[in-house]
Amino acid sequence: MEIKLVRHGESRANLEPSHEDHLTPQDFGDHLIPLTDEGKEQARQRGGEIGAEYIKNALVFRSPYARTRETLDCLIEGAGLDPQEIRIFEDPRLREMEHGFEGDWDTVKAQKESLRELHGWFFYRYRTGESPADCYDRVSTFLESMMRQMDRKRNQNVLIVSHGLTIRCFVMRFLHLAYEQFDTMANPKNCDVIRITAAASIDRPVFTSGNWGVEGLRLRG
Repeated sequence: MEIKLVRHGESRANLEPSHEDHLTPQDFGDHLIPLTDEGKEQARQRGGEIGAEYIKNALVFRSPYARTRETLDCLIEGAGLDPQEIRIFEDPRLREMEHGFEGDWDTVKAQKESLRELHGWFFYRYRTGESPADCYDRVSTFLESMMRQMDRKRNQNVLIVSHGLTIRCFVMRFLHLAYEQFDTMANPKNCDVIRITAAASIDRPVFTSGNWGVEGLRLRG
């Protein structure tokens, strides 16, 4: 079995705040934020690298946010495939962690800098939002559904287009890692591919659990 998790391409929320095209999730609506032109090109390139054969023969899942929809469309385009050929399963459980809608972006940053340090990165819940632990819970139910579908479809390859923290929670849940290990994970960069497969087939897995290993994940410096 092989699972490839792809973070969305560069979005307008990923631009520097001083950039004229920058959007703030709290002001614009996180689920509506689109990719930049650079983000679309990142996804096309990554689709070519993943390849048509893998995408055609995989169970394909995505978050319902605009930037993940656009990323998957560009992955398919970059692989030279017709979107009509690909069955896509959209699952809200793969959405980004909710940072809350109360106050402005500076309030969210202040929570990051103080309260998360005190209460733990994995456990701290943003005001009116979620904690990574909350995201972990919904990813766990998604994983159960995914495994049942793999069994029904007799398919061993999976492609998931999602968000940085959601991907980290998926890796943590799949490999049964401790929250201290979650804290060591750096957020994937835009269009990074995180691969979970048999540990024996990976030269230097970042984490292993039983027969499974993960590569492509960065650790905090």
